[in-house]
Amino acid sequence: MSDPQAPPTFFAPAGRATGDALAAECRELLVHPLTEVLLASLDGFALILNAHRQVLAANAAFREALALEVPEAVQGLRPGELLTCIHVEEGPDGCGTSEACGRCGAVLAILAAQAGLEPVNSECFMTTRREGVWACREYRVRATPLALGGHDFLVFVLQDISSEKRREALERIFLHDLSNTLHGLRGWAELLQMEAKPAREAAQHIVSLSDQVLGEVRHQEWIHQAEQGGLQAVEAPVETRGLLAELRATLPRYRCALGRALEIADPAPGTLHTDRALVFRVLLNMAINALEATPQGGRVRIWVEDGTCFKVHNDGEIPAEVRDRVFQRTFSTKARHGRGLGTYSMKLLGEGVLGGSVGFESTEEGGTTFWLRLPAAALV
Repeated sequence: MSDPQAPPTFFAPAGRATGDALAAECRELLVHPLTEVLLASLDGFALILNAHRQVLAANAAFREALALEVPEAVQGLRPGELLTCIHVEEGPDGCGTSEACGRCGAVLAILAAQAGLEPVNSECFMTTRREGVWACREYRVRATPLALGGHDFLVFVLQDISSEKRREALERIFLHDLSNTLHGLRGWAELLQMEAKPAREAAQHIVSLSDQVLGEVRHQEWIHQAEQGGLQAVEAPVETRGLLAELRATLPRYRCALGRALEIADPAPGTLHTDRALVFRVLLNMAINALEATPQGGRVRIWVEDGTCFKVHNDGEIPAEVRDRVFQRTFSTKARHGRGLGTYSMKLLGEGVLGGSVGFESTEEGGTTFWLRLPAAALV
């Protein structure tokens, strides 16, 4: 029967069908001749939910993607719980009941369809963690009310559009950055051609901008390889001071550093056993992200704690309503010029490949600090 004492919730109603009540709903649904035909006819992941947003049945594509051997394995759970959304543990009753769920396109679509008794389309950006592996997925979702045998069900369809969003992000961010850098290259080449600047100075700028282009291309390759599980860290001794010295020399070349103070504290002498190129890329992304979020005249600080924890700070605050989306692939606080993939790749490379932890703290009084903490075993 349904829980008569539904627990509190931060967003969607809590409480579930359990025991005989859940079994009866599953039976009512599965014996109906329309159910199997309906599930087999839908593209993507197709689920049928009850009034408590619990899954009663799922199509073969969904069960195969999650390696579920028997159809009954989905019954009674909610979509986010089956997909291992990182927010299911934050609410008092799982999927739908955390504060973050109030910004979830899937939960909003389900509730709207239940309330309006008509189909609702939306998009869902979901961060998941399965067997310790962090991932970000984007879905196009559709929730459609379904009345069968006197019961009100909901057909919920998810179509994975992660590749589509990845392509959009590539066009919006990477190609935009590439275009800007190539314009810079052309400008310095024209100055060299007109001999308006000494040849050595112009050549240095051309080499620097060329390195930026190559770095962005390599970054995109790493993201793609990491998403496919094919990127491995190449570990070697790395001096912390040398790493930050390279960062100090590199950042002024970026446009976002103009008019902003950059303070990089000299760390105590130390050596890490890690992948220098990947660590540098994560720190570079953190620094660029902080610089882009800092107004003219502001400052960004970078330092190391305990030999393995790199921190990047700026005085701005990330709005509370978007903090749970910071590491999603398409996230940006700036509609046109945000990097998006920068914060996503921090998490992807820092945790998925380097085996560390990546996170942030943000308050109005203290500003925002991102960190990369490498495993303690990396400290030599």
